[in-house]
Amino acid sequence: MRNELLSWFAREGLLLTSVATSVSEEEEDDEVKVVLKAPPIALSRADRDFRECPDPVEYGYPADCLEYMLLEDMHHFVMSWLEQAVRAGMARCFVCNRVLDMGEERPWDAVFVSDPFYCWLVAHFDCKRYLNRDLRGRNPFEVQTAPPEYLGSYFDA
Repeated sequence: MRNELLSWFAREGLLLTSVATSVSEEEEDDEVKVVLKAPPIALSRADRDFRECPDPVEYGYPADCLEYMLLEDMHHFVMSWLEQAVRAGMARCFVCNRVLDMGEERPWDAVFVSDPFYCWLVAHFDCKRYLNRDLRGRNPFEVQTAPPEYLGSYFDA
């Protein structure tokens, strides 16, 4: 992930932070490990289906787009990426785990979770009420994220 995108998440107050310490007998050997992570995208509830947030620049946005991009703009961009993932048959409902499709009514929605951690995910409209139950106990630092698949230019959608 580009430093500019990490900086954007930090500016928006969305950078996930984990701090771990290890204490040894020798004071100079004490360690503090800080891990910074951008909010992931969940294509399903399976750990293997978490992706790094795609970088808008890699999808046709101008190189300086993050300088003026608002959180609402990022939500719109991620929603477009998720729609392409659904079209490709890659996304499942986070709650019921059924494969999502665009359908005539598009019976699913992209959700930005802000508690207990920041994450975008997809769920059927009827399943959204159970999200709190399925998110309980999850930790974004215990999930390994894979790079996002390139699903075509944002402007092709």
